[in-house]
Amino acid sequence: MQYLNKREKILDAMQQLMTTADTRSITVSEIAQKAGIGKGSIYYYFPSKNDILDGVIERAYSRVLEKGKALAAASDIDAFCKMEIIYHSCLEASKELRRQESFNAAPDGQERAFIHLKFAKAIITHLRPILADILRQAVAENGAVCEYPEETAYIILLVLTATLDNRLVPMKESDVSRILTAFTQMQGQGLNIPPEVLHFLIREV
Repeated sequence: MQYLNKREKILDAMQQLMTTADTRSITVSEIAQKAGIGKGSIYYYFPSKNDILDGVIERAYSRVLEKGKALAAASDIDAFCKMEIIYHSCLEASKELRRQESFNAAPDGQERAFIHLKFAKAIITHLRPILADILRQAVAENGAVCEYPEETAYIILLVLTATLDNRLVPMKESDVSRILTAFTQMQGQGLNIPPEVLHFLIREV
């Protein structure tokens, strides 16, 4: 419990410091001072400042992602419904990213890109194995076609995070909708997945 408490204090300190400064200017000493622990203790919990930032980002989306993962693990839900749940988790996580960003110091383009790349990494790392299992279930039970579920899951999540994030390559809403429409068609034709699995995203973007 003490381990978790100190770890959370470090993450809290980093998140608070990010409201007034960009991550590149924040030092480990400042994080330690803000958290009320010794600088040396920081490295017991996190190997580097970069790992602290990873922890802040993953914690911000953990509730959204864990909810999606729990629903997707249910045995009484159709595989295509589970895919929709995972896609919805990506959408909610992208909304949470924008909400968190509104509380932070206004980052420049390089800083923003750095944070958003970490966001994409967190989403793909957490959801790729779950989506791969869902694709296997869709093949076994729903007539989907997918020879490479792990790789396909990676591609799907990469497209969704980059498109829904809409910060790394800014686009108009109409362009985002067209990309998701094309992505829906690709899934239908290539994987035999019903178009409605992704259509709700187009309505909510």
